[in-house]
Amino acid sequence: MKKILFVSFILMLVFASCDQENTGTIYEPENAYVAFSSSIVSGNVLSAENNYSVSVQIVRSDLNTPTTANVSLEMNDNIEGVFALESSSVTFETGQGKANINIVPVVDASQIDPTKNYVFNLTLTGNNVSALFNTATYKASFKYTSIGTGYFVSDAFGDEWPVDLEKLEVGSLTLYKAKDLYESGYDITIVVDGENVTIDPQSAWYYDSDLGDAYITGSGTINGKVLSIMIEHYLPNEFTYGAYPETLTLPD
Repeated sequence: MKKILFVSFILMLVFASCDQENTGTIYEPENAYVAFSSSIVSGNVLSAENNYSVSVQIVRSDLNTPTTANVSLEMNDNIEGVFALESSSVTFETGQGKANINIVPVVDASQIDPTKNYVFNLTLTGNNVSALFNTATYKASFKYTSIGTGYFVSDAFGDEWPVDLEKLEVGSLTLYKAKDLYESGYDITIVVDGENVTIDPQSAWYYDSDLGDAYITGSGTINGKVLSIMIEHYLPNEFTYGAYPETLTLPD
């Protein structure tokens, strides 16, 4: 019964109904369709438990015969050479309404950058594809754990303030995510490797509508719970504000 209701819902989305008081035509698709079950799926977690992979669900409108769904994955700078489709097609057996296709790493897990948010843009291809639900975007990243509130002292801004922190350990690296560090909506990732601290180039605060975001990059050391970092604030391809000492104290 659940499968019947699910298929009915998919078909309802592509039907055009007419008002009883007006003359109109009801469109009914002539062929069975395959479609993504969701257009945008964020919050997928990359971990050893799922082999650092992402599972994408595909559905179809007719369960009476076997059929195949074909999928393509658009490459971008973050995923090219790192992730790929495990298979570019999936087959539905008779009576099967849902099937999954997997995005898997093509490198060792140690080569997946835990500081990045990965975006996978997918497209269904072929003559059995829904005209409405043929694309999907899946987002995935490593999962951080909240560790409480730290304290940040900024010479660049001449101020200090508390900051919520999250932590992730990957191999020999410890990563901290400073939530909304300089401005709301801009989380800053800080990488600790032994005694060395690194901030890779990343957007940190909004400058204006013409030049967009200001970026930061930096390096330093950690001593106990105190991270001492020289951080440069700059506008890419425009100018730099220079590097200033900044201090982040981790929570107890």
